[in-house]
Amino acid sequence: MNSHGNRRDTRVVTGPEFTIAFTLQGHAFQDIRIMNLSVGGCFALLGGRTARFFLPGATLDGLVLLHPDLPKGPIRAAVAYVLGYSTSGEATDQVGMGLQFLSLDAATRAALEAWLAIATAGQAGEG
Repeated sequence: MNSHGNRRDTRVVTGPEFTIAFTLQGHAFQDIRIMNLSVGGCFALLGGRTARFFLPGATLDGLVLLHPDLPKGPIRAAVAYVLGYSTSGEATDQVGMGLQFLSLDAATRAALEAWLAIATAGQAGEG
């Protein structure tokens, strides 16, 4: 998945209490806000000053979904795309990045699918 136009999975919009933690090139990142979530990935926001580390294709190890209702199994992910990054050296407050989940264990995947099914059923009932 090289473009956010190639999404196959239903995404759930998440609130400010949904965050992730992971390691990139030996550096730990904590409490990174996610804006949406699917079984195939998520969209995260991070500070503009750290955006240079998150080039498309960069691998995130040990990604954990920090919300109490979500599974805690480690996920391996890759940066699929980055939005809002300035290559001119200008500082931007926040940068968005689409993350594609590369691998997650069967129990984590099943628990995430179950949570997403409940969340999408709730969203369908609101309309």
